[in-house]
Amino acid sequence: MLSKYSIFTVLILGLIVACSEPPFFMDYRNFKGEWPASEKVVFALNDSTDRPVNMMIYIRNNQHYPFSNLYLIAQLKTGDSLLLCDTLEYAMANVQGQWLGKGFLEVKESKLWWKENYKLPRAKNLSVELEYASRFNGREQGMDLLEGVLGVGFGLEEISEDE
Repeated sequence: MLSKYSIFTVLILGLIVACSEPPFFMDYRNFKGEWPASEKVVFALNDSTDRPVNMMIYIRNNQHYPFSNLYLIAQLKTGDSLLLCDTLEYAMANVQGQWLGKGFLEVKESKLWWKENYKLPRAKNLSVELEYASRFNGREQGMDLLEGVLGVGFGLEEISEDE
């Protein structure tokens, strides 16, 4: 039988989740245990906002991911025009080798900041393109497959006027 404290805890957690604002935009691409280098992940940003946004990248990985960090190339484009390009490095594990991010058991999801308080341009065909740039030490050649990556997501969080 559930105790009063267990029921209270579940209710409080449910309230917190229900009251948190969802991202203005959120999309995901899933892989079957590995991210092919030939597959750049592209997200079309059809909706726009006049408010500044936080640009977030989401990575789902499992224990087969071979590195403690992740290098990404993130681009914001409109049609063929490049508006923004960043090479990003994110820690995926702590110094003890434990995975960062949220999740139980083998799968972890990391929410990674790309741009904070960014004003999106008013443009047609606005898109975000992500690709990985990870490689093993001492090798010039990049990897054909990045094992352990189960999914890549992108989200825009509108910044409220209170912040």
